[in-house]
Amino acid sequence: MNAETGEPGLIVDNVVWYEGMSKDIHKENPANKKSTYTSNWTGTLNLFSALMSLRQGNLDAYKKAFDIGLTWLKSYPAKTNKWGPFFEDVPRWSDTQINAITYAMFLLQHPDLDAEWRTTVKNIFQWVHKEFDDKRYIQYRVIVTDEQTVYRVPGNSHSSRQASTELMYWSKTGDTSYNRNAIRELNWATYMVDEDGKNFYPTDDIWMTDGYGDYVRHYLRAMAAAPQLAPDNSDHLLCSSSIVKKILYQPASISYSIFDSASKETFRLQKKPKEIVSNGNALKEVADSTEGWNWKLLDKGGLLLVNHKGTEVVITK
Repeated sequence: MNAETGEPGLIVDNVVWYEGMSKDIHKENPANKKSTYTSNWTGTLNLFSALMSLRQGNLDAYKKAFDIGLTWLKSYPAKTNKWGPFFEDVPRWSDTQINAITYAMFLLQHPDLDAEWRTTVKNIFQWVHKEFDDKRYIQYRVIVTDEQTVYRVPGNSHSSRQASTELMYWSKTGDTSYNRNAIRELNWATYMVDEDGKNFYPTDDIWMTDGYGDYVRHYLRAMAAAPQLAPDNSDHLLCSSSIVKKILYQPASISYSIFDSASKETFRLQKKPKEIVSNGNALKEVADSTEGWNWKLLDKGGLLLVNHKGTEVVITK
């Protein structure tokens, strides 16, 4: 139901969205009251965006739900910095780093959706640093990131999420303000993981599931944003605009297939490729990011950008 009127919201695939939410529901609740809403809607935006890209199902309803959610996030949390709650074991209001930074990440991936994305993302960063900076490791010259206002403990997933998103911001804007600490946060977070993969919060026990799958993804995003961080002694796919169904690294070639009919990939390679073929058609080497492939030298090896049509690609080394 609508948080104010009791009227039912728009229901799309069992997800309810509300129009006309007022600023009143953004007031922080007393500790003994349950939260009346959550700002954890970025994942749902990604879901509706993906459903629309498939061009199947009730596209009008998906689009309406997407627009309602995006407008609400722009109008309220992005302006009030009421980024809570998230965690299922916290019944009262608690601002969280994950809700804020996940939305910042979404805008960095879709800057066309908000003309003010630079300002919004920078404001979110400033709020997170004001609210969640943890200086207990300042002796190691790193500031790490706390989880939420009712549990002010730094986590490897939260710190690596913050670092990867700040590196994404640098790759989009050229602003290096956060780079030094971001790289140190990535390093710090690795010390919270045991050799067998157990994830710890430094003041707690082994920490649930979010430290496992969540933690690793941020390193992949960080290397995609800052390829200099990727290993320079082997070849790696850093990112793709499509789902990569399979990839095979061989001594003389790299072959992979994608889900969509066209895509863009970024690799860090040890040497410039000899040829790139997509669905049997040789791609041209280009000087920019237009269709074809582009090579940029790094300190060792280089960065390969592939912009192609077709689902099957072979890179000959």
